[in-house]
Amino acid sequence: MDQETRKIQGTAVVFNQRSEDLGGFIEEIEPTAFDGVDTSDVVLLYNHNTGDVLARTSANTLLLNVDGSGVHFEAEIPKTTLGNDTMTNLENRNVQGMSFGFTIADDDWQEQPDGSLLHIVRKIGKLYELSLTPFPAYKETDVAVSQRSMKNFLDKKTELEADKEWLKLQKDLNIKEI
Repeated sequence: MDQETRKIQGTAVVFNQRSEDLGGFIEEIEPTAFDGVDTSDVVLLYNHNTGDVLARTSANTLLLNVDGSGVHFEAEIPKTTLGNDTMTNLENRNVQGMSFGFTIADDDWQEQPDGSLLHIVRKIGKLYELSLTPFPAYKETDVAVSQRSMKNFLDKKTELEADKEWLKLQKDLNIKEI
């Protein structure tokens, strides 16, 4: 792989955490909900838009890992307009959360003492997609540029700033390059 890595990583699904209000109910995913779920063809999208594909497990550009705390991922972001915009938004921390698209094979609804409803997802039927989003349903999800990618970004930023300073100095001193 070349020196410019464009990897991101994070946690797309959290277990045993309550979501934000999803329109009259709160949701919670059980730690065993992903047991046996086929993740061989999951796509990484930008804000659930199926036209904004960033990575895919079947293309080996998206890797998933399920453990006792949630579903974690690492993705290689393409060098496209969408990929570039995504990397900039992540580097600037404009987008910090994740979401996911799925079907439910087994669930339960419980009325809470305050009258609200709790939706417990016991078993996922199919996981279709993970999405980077500025408005995650689960605040505990996260996404960030991997450390190596961030170092490359900062190195390039430093190079650009040095180039700008050199050009300004050339202009101020009326230096012409030969």
